Amino acid sequence: MKRAMSLLLAAALCAGLLVGCGAASGGTAAAPQAAGEAYDSSANYDYAATEEAGLGGSVADQLTPQDGRKIIYNASLELESEDYAATRDALLKAAAAAGAWVESSDEGGSAENGSRWVNYTFRVPSDNYAAFLDDASAAGSVTYKSETTDDITAEYVDLEARLESLRTQETRLLELAGQAGDLADLLAIEEQLAQVRYEIESYTGQQRVYDSLLTYSTVDIALSEVRILTPVDDHFGARAAVAFRESWYNFANGVQDVVIGLIYPLPVLLVLAVIALVVFGILRAARRRRPKKPLAPPPAPPAGPAAPPAGPAPEEKPAPKYGPQS
Repeated sequence: MKRAMSLLLAAALCAGLLVGCGAASGGTAAAPQAAGEAYDSSANYDYAATEEAGLGGSVADQLTPQDGRKIIYNASLELESEDYAATRDALLKAAAAAGAWVESSDEGGSAENGSRWVNYTFRVPSDNYAAFLDDASAAGSVTYKSETTDDITAEYVDLEARLESLRTQETRLLELAGQAGDLADLLAIEEQLAQVRYEIESYTGQQRVYDSLLTYSTVDIALSEVRILTPVDDHFGARAAVAFRESWYNFANGVQDVVIGLIYPLPVLLVLAVIALVVFGILRAARRRRPKKPLAPPPAPPAGPAAPPAGPAPEEKPAPKYGPQS
């Protein structure tokens, strides 16, 4: 009995090693057919794995879109809008109509400067992915659009096959543990069982991630508020119209900046004017209260020779014209 138990345990350990080798090589693991069976070579083991999965050769080569391929859809949009609030509301309404939910969002900017922006990451049901992308594109002016697909059919089928093989191995190890009569054999079985269960949990977690990505597509949308939309057409007329609008906007914005620049120092100037008036009033009041000094009389002129008495000056006779007269 003990020898038979040892043989069964050796078979289980060999099966565990084969599963590990299959996982390391990227092949699909298959469960042993019986507790006491062991495969002769890894080639036979790989052949049994592909036969169990119902595939021959490469998994990706055997599957077609009609076989239910596992495809992950992702998209990125960059939008511009002159009416930021309306466009943002339209995006949220489109998400609600598609059954999507916001996984993350980031918002900033200033409404006064017309520079608001928001980044959304939507998780959209894969069945409504195309409809939501059309509605989101119609909400604003699209400046960038990107779509990617990731076909994980081969990886998903491989993962399912590994999980099935590991669960079969777990069941057989539990049966061996119930039949073990030796403590050493029981400990060896439990050690192998713990390793198998750890791999089951790891692959199950990976499968949950795949299921989430397959069920809900990821759509990243960046919305920016602009004064002037970036022209979609690149012809001369559109470029000239955009250039004129940008020039006019820059001129108006420059005038506003000048006016605002003059408004900024007004409070300081008003305070300085009030202080100057108060100081002037104080100085004027102090000057009025100060007593006035009497005016000194003008100084007397200096003394000099007596002036001749006032009177008519004596007449002077003119000198004779032709000599003295008698």
